[in-house]
Amino acid sequence: MKKEYCVGIKIINCFYVEAEDREEAEFIVREMDNDEILLDSDFSIEYADPTNGEIAWKIKADEVNWSDLHNKHDNWLDKRIDDLYGDDPTIDLNK
Repeated sequence: MKKEYCVGIKIINCFYVEAEDREEAEFIVREMDNDEILLDSDFSIEYADPTNGEIAWKIKADEVNWSDLHNKHDNWLDKRIDDLYGDDPTIDLNK
């Protein structure tokens, strides 16, 4: 019987581009297609965890107060995790 897994990957690459400034350099890389981006990339699988039917990392857009994201003292993510899993005193999310 097949199970669902959440597989996290990391892709690292760097590009040497000629540009007038940093913004133009970033624009040039953003405009590259997938093949250009992935060519010669360092690709690694970071984890492969069974989901057990849940997607713990997914936060619905309508559950986030987007205007508060700039406030580093607003711990909306901690509150969301507590809503999902309860307040666990063994985990310090503020490190």
